[in-house]
Amino acid sequence: MVEPGETKVKVEGIEEKKVFKFKKKNKRNNNLLKHVDQDVPELLKGVEFSMGRNGPDLYLKALEKLQLYASTTYKNGADVRKCLKQEKLINFMAPELDENATGTQKEMWKIRANNTIKREELLEANIEALYEVVMSICEPVMKDQIC
Repeated sequence: MVEPGETKVKVEGIEEKKVFKFKKKNKRNNNLLKHVDQDVPELLKGVEFSMGRNGPDLYLKALEKLQLYASTTYKNGADVRKCLKQEKLINFMAPELDENATGTQKEMWKIRANNTIKREELLEANIEALYEVVMSICEPVMKDQIC
């Protein structure tokens, strides 16, 4: 019996079934999906930035996922999360040193100042790493517009 989409072909006494499959409309190219998914971290599977009509909605969802990814993956990820929420680079307040500070207070000030500098440097490095992650979840059309 021949089902819809199948044909029987007789070649020198041997019967063969050939199955014809039709391509579905409005499906994305699988090569594009494979290219996007191979570099994407596990927490960000299924997240993408696109220029389609659903772009703004996808942007908000992607931003939430990126915040979660940054806070769980990077050291001092909470700082990166704050930057993503505020959509700008956050500034750290330098510690203040009193004029009449004792030796112990001066040492504590040095430690706090060094920690602030390290935090700023770490935030900058995390933002650069996050840029690479964001570019890995962008559609090729979006990458062409950005670069």
